[in-house]
Amino acid sequence: MTESQERSAGIRLADEVRALLVDLHTLDPTAEVLGEAADRVAAVRDSLGDVVRWRWYEIPADEVDEDDAARLRVEYRDHSLFRGGRSPLAPPLAVTTGGDDADKPIVVGEVRVDRCHEGPPGRIHGGYVAGLFDDVLSGTLGLVDAGQAFTARLQIRYRKPTPIDVDLRFEAWVERHSGRRLIARARCLAGGEVTAEAEALFVTVSRDQESLQGTDTT
Repeated sequence: MTESQERSAGIRLADEVRALLVDLHTLDPTAEVLGEAADRVAAVRDSLGDVVRWRWYEIPADEVDEDDAARLRVEYRDHSLFRGGRSPLAPPLAVTTGGDDADKPIVVGEVRVDRCHEGPPGRIHGGYVAGLFDDVLSGTLGLVDAGQAFTARLQIRYRKPTPIDVDLRFEAWVERHSGRRLIARARCLAGGEVTAEAEALFVTVSRDQESLQGTDTT
C-alpha cells in the first residue's frame, strides 16, 4: 500500500468512527444491539495490530531523513485535534488563507459541528468554541512568518449561542506583531451573524525552548 492509499484509508476509517460517534448520540438501540456492536468494535480494534505510530518530535533528528520527516509531519497534522482528517475527534476543521473586503490577509476556518459537542440544547459547548478559535487563530502565525509559538492568553466573548449542525465560518487576522509577541483576533459567524469573538496572545519560541518547556505549539 502506498503512502497515499494508507492516508486515504486512514481518513475513511476516521470518517466512519466520526459517524459512529454521532450515531451513539442520536440513535436508541436495544441493549442487545449495543452489546453486539461493542463486540464488533472490539474485533476491529484487535485487527489494527499493536505497532505504535511514531510522532515526528519523538525521533532524533539524526535518525530520520528529510522525506521521512516531511511524511511524519503530515501524519501529525492528519491526527490534530480539530483539523485532522485521520482524527475521529476532529470535525474536521478546514483552514485556508485569503483576504477580507479590504484585502487584509486573514485565516478562514470552515466547519460544521455535530451534536457530539453539544452544550446547551441545540448549541455548541462554549469550551469547544474556544478550542476552535485557538486552532484557527494559530494560523495567523503563518501570515507574518512568525514561526513556532504557544498560546499565552486566549480571551473569548460570547455574543450569542453558536448552533450545532450549521455551517460555521471563523475569520482570524493579525492585530499586532512585535518581537516574540503576536496578538491576533477572530470572529465566528453562523448564517452571517457573529456568535463569538476572540483575542489571542502568542509568544514565539525556538525549537530548543519548545523542547525544554514542553509546550504545545500552534
